[in-house]
Amino acid sequence: MTDDDKQQQQQQQQQQKQQEKEEIQELLTFFDNTTASSQPAVLSVDTLLHNLSTTCSPKKIFESIVPHIFHKDPKHQQAAETLFVSIISHKPLWLSDAATVMLSYVRSLTQEKGLDSSDSGIKEESSRMIHCIIFYPSTLKLMISQMSHTSVSIADLFSTTLETLCLLQPDEITDTVLDMLSSTLSSTSSSSLSSPMAMPDDATLMIRYYTLYFKIISAPTIKNNVNAKYQNVLMKPFLKALENDQDPLLQMGLLEILEQTSSMREDFFQNWCEPELDRALLKMVGQQVVPTQQHPCKKVQIQSTGSGIGGSGGDFHPFCSGAALRLLAIREHYQFLDRNDFVQVLMDYGGRNASAGEVEKIGFIDGITTFCCHFDNSDDNSNRNSNVDLILQNQELLNEWLTLRMGQSKLKAVVMNSVARVLEVKELLHSSRLELYQMIGKVNDVGRGEDTTQIIMQYVKGQVVELRLAAYGILTAVANVRMGAHMLMKFGGFFEFLCNRNLEIVKEGKELKYGLVMAVWNSEVKGLLADDIVRALEQVVLDGPFYVKQVRDVALE
Repeated sequence: MTDDDKQQQQQQQQQQKQQEKEEIQELLTFFDNTTASSQPAVLSVDTLLHNLSTTCSPKKIFESIVPHIFHKDPKHQQAAETLFVSIISHKPLWLSDAATVMLSYVRSLTQEKGLDSSDSGIKEESSRMIHCIIFYPSTLKLMISQMSHTSVSIADLFSTTLETLCLLQPDEITDTVLDMLSSTLSSTSSSSLSSPMAMPDDATLMIRYYTLYFKIISAPTIKNNVNAKYQNVLMKPFLKALENDQDPLLQMGLLEILEQTSSMREDFFQNWCEPELDRALLKMVGQQVVPTQQHPCKKVQIQSTGSGIGGSGGDFHPFCSGAALRLLAIREHYQFLDRNDFVQVLMDYGGRNASAGEVEKIGFIDGITTFCCHFDNSDDNSNRNSNVDLILQNQELLNEWLTLRMGQSKLKAVVMNSVARVLEVKELLHSSRLELYQMIGKVNDVGRGEDTTQIIMQYVKGQVVELRLAAYGILTAVANVRMGAHMLMKFGGFFEFLCNRNLEIVKEGKELKYGLVMAVWNSEVKGLLADDIVRALEQVVLDGPFYVKQVRDVALE
């Protein structure tokens, strides 16, 4: 390409950019003329789109319109809304561009002057730009209606935009959005559900709407009174769907939403005293709530439909029982049961699934792990690990949880990862964590006098990669517990294992083994070791996880 050709190409690009700029300016002039008129809603969209040449992309058109939707002048804002909706109705295929531009602009509000979305300063900075949307909420209605779109990506874009708006202006926009969600969920004849673009499956819509609802109310900026205001209205259809055994996929989706909410804001879910939720969760794990007069302090009791550890029978949900058990494990204010009752639930659940499949066994392990990792924030430090203590006092549960004598390697890895997860909870007492580790040896010893470290070392030196990685995890976890590294270093051959870089050949395994070395190196045991041992460990630390001995060094040796 000659210099003249390059210059001509640059001129054409400049002319194209200038043409686009003039066309966008024409659009903005159209806005000004419309808002100045007495009838701002009367817009000739066909004329506007015809005048815009094909060189002006839909994205650029919406980038010009969207900022005006958040204009401080009500007439200007209303005209922008009308034009925005009109263009989408004329050009449905442009909806994806519209949603992308809308989300991008709303997110830009959180970045003004370096503000983060959790910063309270956003409210003052952006309130003047978005207060009109509350009084003319047609844009919010449009976004909520498009959450029923057949395109998942478009529905997610508008849902994320609504969530971000609520973070910007929680007091005003949140009420408006939640009011619209309440109206939508409380009536199956809602316009959003009966729109031409609505999904045929209402369960899909419920999952979308409740996902947005729980994201909004679990945000740190949302006050508890907002949750209480809408809980009764919004949770009735939620609980009704949760109890509908005819739609297990919907039940699974709703339970997943609850688990996600509890992970984002645990205090919200713990303090949510809803008896119907507890009834539904207990039913899924094969428990029923019955009146009682035996306990003067309790009006009801939990009655099992199974027969405990080693028993059989009992009706529990084939798909949702594991998730229900995990949710019950973190419920701090139980409506119908206390911690001792939940231990009994665990025993019954574990017994009925003792001879069941892999999924049911993993559900039991997840439930007991979640229970042990959770502690009541209202307890003092001496009682914080009461959940772990309750499990340690129950040999039947320990036998069901910690056994490594099953044939499947996957289940053995799940057990070791489960114990490692509990050992990593720093709020628990060191003594309780070490006792849990030692219980693995007591449960799995078959009369040969093997302790836990000896059993775990057999797996860490084995050929099954899945078991080897899990063994690294539990050894690292116990090494980070006070006196845990002392216990490991007393095991014969453990130091030589740490220094041997030829045993592990898998990349992830090398990284995990190096993490174990670092845990021992950073522990208190280092001060009690001989100087030559310390120097050898230091050399391993300096060499890094992927050290390979050079051929020359081997020859010299």
